[in-house]
Amino acid sequence: MMQKPTVALVLGDPAGIGPELVAKLLAQGEQREKANILLIADKDELHKGMEIAQQTFSYEEITEAQLPTYSFQSGVPALIAYKCSNPKPFEYGKATEQSGMYILETLKKAVEYAQAGYVQSICFAPLNKQAMHLGGLKYRDELHWFAEQTHFDGFVCELNVVDNIWASRVTSHIPFKDIVSNLSIQSVIDCILLLNSSLIRAGVSQPKIAVQALNPHGGEGGVFGDEELTIIKPAIEQVREKYGIDLYGPFPSDTTMHEVKRQNLDGVVSMYHDQFSTALKLLGFERGVTVQGGISIPITTANHGTAYDLHGKNVAVPTAFEAAFNIAVRMGNGVLKSE
Repeated sequence: MMQKPTVALVLGDPAGIGPELVAKLLAQGEQREKANILLIADKDELHKGMEIAQQTFSYEEITEAQLPTYSFQSGVPALIAYKCSNPKPFEYGKATEQSGMYILETLKKAVEYAQAGYVQSICFAPLNKQAMHLGGLKYRDELHWFAEQTHFDGFVCELNVVDNIWASRVTSHIPFKDIVSNLSIQSVIDCILLLNSSLIRAGVSQPKIAVQALNPHGGEGGVFGDEELTIIKPAIEQVREKYGIDLYGPFPSDTTMHEVKRQNLDGVVSMYHDQFSTALKLLGFERGVTVQGGISIPITTANHGTAYDLHGKNVAVPTAFEAAFNIAVRMGNGVLKSE
């Protein structure tokens, strides 16, 4: 029988829709069968999620000491019950220090278990950056916090995924006026390599990757800007020559999705935050997934927020979270194959 990956599943922010989404995911038997699932969760909040979703599932509660020798039963998640070091009760429907601390502490546990080899990947329900900053986050986002936790100082970027199309970006959370000064041949190369390795880990044996131009019409040979000539094309040529990766472009922003569909490409490297993600979200916002790209541990989540206003209403749609879990399973399988 083929070995299943073990996926650490984290509730995200209990003040939002995270526990409800976890309950709706794990109430599906076919999802539970895809992997060994290690829940790291406040038991009370997990059960509140089941109550909100009006759906239940069986699990086995275990201790951290049991992890090294624990044998999963097929379709039965294991729960490590975790209480936040801050004993205050959660306040639902808003960002608080309490939920921020809980998010950081449970994610830290998940990373520790991955580093110890107990899990191959991590999937977390939606979290809130404001709450995390209130709870002690010193970085602008969770990706750079994950990089610190894993002692990684190389190139990182969020990967956005809808269906079978993956996207990375050379620059991300910076002002638009700073994009050009943050582009270089090496940064474009790093971004291409990151996306290629992530696709391979997700089971795409020979990724076909599009690279976007920066300027209108791809610069028109330098008439509308020369970054394509001085940065983007040299990066593409170096990667092709050194790594043999199957690259296409550079394509102007407004025709990239057309080329991806026409040539059945697997991924897109964009130059800035919204360049390709706008088209990707139009393709399927309700199915969007974010992958923490660059670090050694595959980590995924739904590409939407905590939806504080929906807490307790049983209206959260789990489609994106299910997609995030499925990618965590695929990438976890990739880790197993590389061991």
